[in-house]
Amino acid sequence: MTEPVENSQTPFFSQYEILPSIRFSIIIPVKDEEEYILKTLSSFADQVDIYGEAIDRNLFEILVFANNCSDNSGQLIKKFQLDNPDLNVYLEERTLIKAQANIGYVRRKLMECAYGRLIKNGGGIIMTTDGDTSVAPDWLHQTSLEIEKGADAVGGRILLHDDEFESMDESIRLHHLKDEKYHLLIAELEAKISNCNFDPVPRHHQHFNGSFAITTDCYQRSGGVPIVEQLEDCAFFERLKTIDAKVRHSCNVTVHTSARCVGRTKVGLSYQLGIWKDLGESVDDYLVESCDAITMRLTQKKSLMKLWKMKNDINEANFNREIRGILLPAFFDRTIYKSFLRSSYFGQWYEELVNKKCLIQADKFSAQTIDKAIANLQMKVQEYSDHYLSQTSIL
Repeated sequence: MTEPVENSQTPFFSQYEILPSIRFSIIIPVKDEEEYILKTLSSFADQVDIYGEAIDRNLFEILVFANNCSDNSGQLIKKFQLDNPDLNVYLEERTLIKAQANIGYVRRKLMECAYGRLIKNGGGIIMTTDGDTSVAPDWLHQTSLEIEKGADAVGGRILLHDDEFESMDESIRLHHLKDEKYHLLIAELEAKISNCNFDPVPRHHQHFNGSFAITTDCYQRSGGVPIVEQLEDCAFFERLKTIDAKVRHSCNVTVHTSARCVGRTKVGLSYQLGIWKDLGESVDDYLVESCDAITMRLTQKKSLMKLWKMKNDINEANFNREIRGILLPAFFDRTIYKSFLRSSYFGQWYEELVNKKCLIQADKFSAQTIDKAIANLQMKVQEYSDHYLSQTSIL
């Protein structure tokens, strides 16, 4: 492995030319993943389409970036390459300086690398997963199908490895299942309220780097991954929302990841599992955003989206009348209409309103225990489902 070099001018994987047939460039950052990396790479060896037919291996490449490893990850990856010579697996090992040895920097540089390589082929799909994660046999094809349906980006469903889930401490598993149910209900409620045609139910709540894909066109339009040290997937998703990117949360795209409770940073799934381990059986101590607060936030956004769709036809007087019930009175002035006209995307305008804290705030609702929030969300989803069915039955 090379010595630490600050701001190295050598682009990642520049020593490997991209094959002209490549449509998918898959990036996998690795740091001390000897326990999982062979399982991760092996999941790419038998990729098939939805009919069970083998995917042409020359359609995709796998860029494995091992940085600052102190275990046998590099040796295991090299062995996998030797055992699978017909898979386009490329390894780069580097020792990064402290300022660069964080997942935010590494993932951003790898996304830039994949983008630059695919552009040489006229574009394609940038994909990412983690070194402790195994993708489903149809991961590539299911992702491709979502892109073909019109999605700009695809977040896959991230589940825990079955054996690790079964051996998990009972209290941790209980907290995890409750948290999943809570967020899945929010995702379903959001879909029903927004009536989004590119991300309908069934859908989920995950858009994280364990399973994420984006077209090179959308990546270029977004400006790339923001400069952050961690939670780069969340920061990138927020950026994608500001350009109205069509992000599909597909239940057909799946991966399985580790259930370890000790992570590399104080964020992410492993960190959350650790928190639940400390909570033990204290379910009542776990407070979340209430159903009423969530519903208010989502309906507010829906009302603003309705206004946005009338942008070319609505005058200032009608705009002011429509938006009066959404804004706090102190913020009701001409600057809101000007920002409405100035913004190129709804997401850009909505982010501006949120950052200015000019929307009627949902924090007037107290946090709830997760059990109470789940029960209320189930009723609210059913309420919107009944409403939706009653409307469609008229047609």
